[in-house]
Amino acid sequence: MITTTRFLPAQIYRPRSLLVGTVFGCAAAFMFFLSVVAVYVRERARARHEAMEWFAEGTVELGPSGFVFWTLVLSVFTVQWAVQAINAEDRVNAYVALALTTLFGVAIFNQLWFIINDTGFALAASNAEFLFFVINGTFIVFLIAAVLFITFTFVRALAGQFGPKRAEAVSAAALFWHTVVLMWAVVYFLVYINK
Repeated sequence: MITTTRFLPAQIYRPRSLLVGTVFGCAAAFMFFLSVVAVYVRERARARHEAMEWFAEGTVELGPSGFVFWTLVLSVFTVQWAVQAINAEDRVNAYVALALTTLFGVAIFNQLWFIINDTGFALAASNAEFLFFVINGTFIVFLIAAVLFITFTFVRALAGQFGPKRAEAVSAAALFWHTVVLMWAVVYFLVYINK
């Protein structure tokens, strides 16, 4: 009688559950953000229908928000650079790309702080100013979450936890980052360009 021994693999890889969970999380975050934007657009349309001024002329400038937009465009390339580098087992470039993306996120937060202070709005002054704080504050919360996601991914990459066969966490962080960039594109068009 011949007996065969079956060996289990040394390491069992789970399916892409982190990436799938991030897709659902991104969808939920984007839908929530769109609901905040919908409230803003509805209230602005109601104010215009009643011939009320939404923002005073010159209070919300296009320039600083444009810098945020173009910084986010640059960050899209750096976060994808990180995904490509980790898949190619190029750890140095992955570290540089993740660090640059984190730096871009901090710079964007700084620029948003400037924008909010530059407007001189008060939280309870008017419905328009309150909703300006709500929509920018909601974006800042998602931006902080994205920066933390990238930072934790960077720390885990430094610990050597990722490689060509285990790169889904970097891809998940990049996906959430792209979602936040898309959120700002919506805000940039609806709040800053189409005042």
